Amino acid sequence: MAEKEKGIEMESQVGLTGGEEGGISAAALAKPNSFTYIAILVAMLGAMMFGLDQGNFGNVQGFEDFQRYWCIDRYGTEETCVGSAGATNNKWQENFVLWGACLITFGAAAGGLLVGPPIASRMGRRPCIAIGALMCVVGCVLASFASFGVVAIFMIGRFVTGFGVGVACFALPMYNSEVATPGIRGATGSLFQFNVVIGSFIATVITLFVHNWHIGIMLPAIPGVIIAFAIFVVPESPRFLMKKKGYDAGIAALRKVRSGDVTAEAKEIDETLQEEASAGAVSWGELFRGNLGKRVFIGCFLQIAQQLTGVNAFLGYASTIFGNLGITDPLLFNCIFNAVMVVGVVAGLLLLDAKAGGRRKQLMGATFLMGPALLIAGLAFIFNWPGIITMVCLCIYGLGFQLAWGMIPWIYPSEIYSMAERDRAVSLSVFWQYIFNAVIVFATPHLMGWSVGYTMLVFAALNIVNLLFVLFFIKETKGVPLEEIPALFK
Repeated sequence: MAEKEKGIEMESQVGLTGGEEGGISAAALAKPNSFTYIAILVAMLGAMMFGLDQGNFGNVQGFEDFQRYWCIDRYGTEETCVGSAGATNNKWQENFVLWGACLITFGAAAGGLLVGPPIASRMGRRPCIAIGALMCVVGCVLASFASFGVVAIFMIGRFVTGFGVGVACFALPMYNSEVATPGIRGATGSLFQFNVVIGSFIATVITLFVHNWHIGIMLPAIPGVIIAFAIFVVPESPRFLMKKKGYDAGIAALRKVRSGDVTAEAKEIDETLQEEASAGAVSWGELFRGNLGKRVFIGCFLQIAQQLTGVNAFLGYASTIFGNLGITDPLLFNCIFNAVMVVGVVAGLLLLDAKAGGRRKQLMGATFLMGPALLIAGLAFIFNWPGIITMVCLCIYGLGFQLAWGMIPWIYPSEIYSMAERDRAVSLSVFWQYIFNAVIVFATPHLMGWSVGYTMLVFAALNIVNLLFVLFFIKETKGVPLEEIPALFK
């Protein structure tokens, strides 16, 4: 504990008492260094795994070689399986493509709730990310080159891929919030969604030109291999190390990701951990009581609301949905749609910690864009208006989603919980994200079979629910130190 005593002595020399100067938290005064950004960027490759898988399957399901390989002798004849199987062969759509899209989200839900929390809390954030990345690689291999034409192996591969993504993505927001300083936490946290969108866009571009389903399915394995090795080059979370291995280990890691003296911030983290230790780790039952119960509801419903926007209906069945909407080249439009979303996530990233931005403002503004856009797109299809109207509205919808709903539901849950609450509370919120992702992906083919236009109207109506939720429950956390956020919800 010599390091701790030395840190306290140095803190008194610079005039900091209790980690604050003039009422400002030491954490709020902390400054990042280049290694802070390197650590976050390496970890955020995990989000690219997710994005590559979202972008690849939406196009791969429309490939002739994919349809021929998996559809013939299982769901139809040569005529019904090749060309536009998703639109003409309902059995193919409802069985193979539906489960191929759903199992990755079911796997992610299982990994995010059952395996991610114990690994992250006992072994650390870095091992959790690395193990998830390796599982994703194994799943991709099983679903592509090692499937050998066996449907069960392909589906197991999809589930394992999702399981790995869920394990890694459980730890990613936590690692980011514990390594980043409050001043950059929002912007760097949004890198999760930025990498999801970039990954999805890269996948749509590659699969637009390379019509080989094996290569398309293997795309998420590329960042997976990089992460599995690169994650151990960067430091573990200082908060985790201080909790598990003591003050000296924590401050050593903190020095690697901060500029200037870190003793005041280290003492503040240490005091917070001691308070949480004296209070004891929260049980599952405590997650639903009092102030914490309110925050858990907000964190979980925010993830659910992200899915109620309907975005994963478009990403999961891109070539099929855009084809059903009458778009002549659905693969090309999917590429354009993803390019627009890249623009949206960059704009959202710049706004997040800017004076004009913030969590609450952006969520409300984005919902005002998305709801009317879906309403007009649905009416355009129902009343047979020119197709350009539908395409423009869908692009506005995608832009609005990435301005806020893509990134903030991943940042917000990791911000509103204390260290003692975070493992279980974050896992619960991420679990609901994946569950409703699967619900939307599972329900979409049935909704589209009922009415393409009215499906757009259903999602437009759900955006009204999201707007009311943001209006009454979301508090602004921009620039607020993690230790002070729970008080906002009292």
